[in-house]
Amino acid sequence: MITQDQSGAIQTLRAQGHGKKTIARMLGLHVQTVRRHLAKGAWKPYQRQARPSVLETYRTHLLARMPQVLYNAKILLQELRELGFTGSYEVVKRFVRPHREERDRLEEATVRFETAPGKQAQVDWGTAAVMLGGVARRVQFFVMVLGYSRRIFSMATEDQQVKTLLACHEAAFEHFGGRTQEVLYDNPKTICLRREEGRAVYNPVFEDFARYWGYSTKLCQPYRAQTKGKVESGVKYVKRNFLPGKAFESMEHLNRELVRWCVEVADLRVHGTTHRIPAEDFAEEHLVEVRGHQPYVLVDAIRRTVAKDCLVNYRTNRYSVPARHVGKTVDLVAGPQELRVFLGGELIATHALREGRFQVATEKAHYADLFKRRAKAPEPPATIVPWPDVEIRSLAIYEQVALATGGAR
Repeated sequence: MITQDQSGAIQTLRAQGHGKKTIARMLGLHVQTVRRHLAKGAWKPYQRQARPSVLETYRTHLLARMPQVLYNAKILLQELRELGFTGSYEVVKRFVRPHREERDRLEEATVRFETAPGKQAQVDWGTAAVMLGGVARRVQFFVMVLGYSRRIFSMATEDQQVKTLLACHEAAFEHFGGRTQEVLYDNPKTICLRREEGRAVYNPVFEDFARYWGYSTKLCQPYRAQTKGKVESGVKYVKRNFLPGKAFESMEHLNRELVRWCVEVADLRVHGTTHRIPAEDFAEEHLVEVRGHQPYVLVDAIRRTVAKDCLVNYRTNRYSVPARHVGKTVDLVAGPQELRVFLGGELIATHALREGRFQVATEKAHYADLFKRRAKAPEPPATIVPWPDVEIRSLAIYEQVALATGGAR
């Protein structure tokens, strides 16, 4: 193989009248190489002959199975072994790699989803180091962005607990003067306890809060947090445009400045996506009015295991739940006047709170399963056991025995 520069030198020297041996000697090449190149004419890059892949026979199977096994090359290799494939794991891995990368690119790609005025808000948290009172501290930032206008509200907090999350929501509702019809979230434990068969099991306290304020909740698909991109961008905007170079006297001072910045800077900028000013578009949001709505009373949320007598304990009093839930772990949510019992987010019992101590509140229906009479199998008939046969003798025999023993005289 010769390079393009060598090819050009051969052609130039040949045009100058040099012989093939001279050219070979001058360029340090074999004379046969010079001769073959001059016979071919123009230079062409070397191209290796493509050999058919050893997986070509299995291509149809692989293309069908890769998405089903999540592009796992080890699983595919095991299946190919059963089909007679004798190649290596590296061969399968090289085949799968470009298809997996294409899958990843498609998953990362998202379509911007615009919502109607007043339809949706998005909520998320961010974390950043902040100078408070001359000391660097880790601070949590709650961010809510209105989907249509892109108006933003942010609040600094010490933690991300449920009570803090609810307080931030109410502060945001008050700031905007209303709420949207739905709110989109990621899947934190303060909101979504777990998923069962694809269905979200909500934290009962958070679920009660959303019900109290009258909005519906929507969750991103697991590992697809980018579907709430409006608030993801909002969190970055707060951290990159509000915080740098600033120090605060206290958390209260930080929140005063943060709200002022939201109103005077964030809401008045030309938004990079909509190319409009959020404060101007806010006039069309049509939020649900919340002014005058009493704040949510945070209730106790306690986890208990149902005892064998179908009772759970709350503040020294005991309350019944359906017998089929004995041994299961339930959540107790206590309001001012009632106690509600949840199992996996489902309401299974409600009781009026008992006054005093060591009282028991039961419902007859909760014990119905215990008192169901099962049909009894018929008892087997009594077996009459016959007396054994008794030998019957003549009384004369007894007289003879008595005479023989001297008993009768």
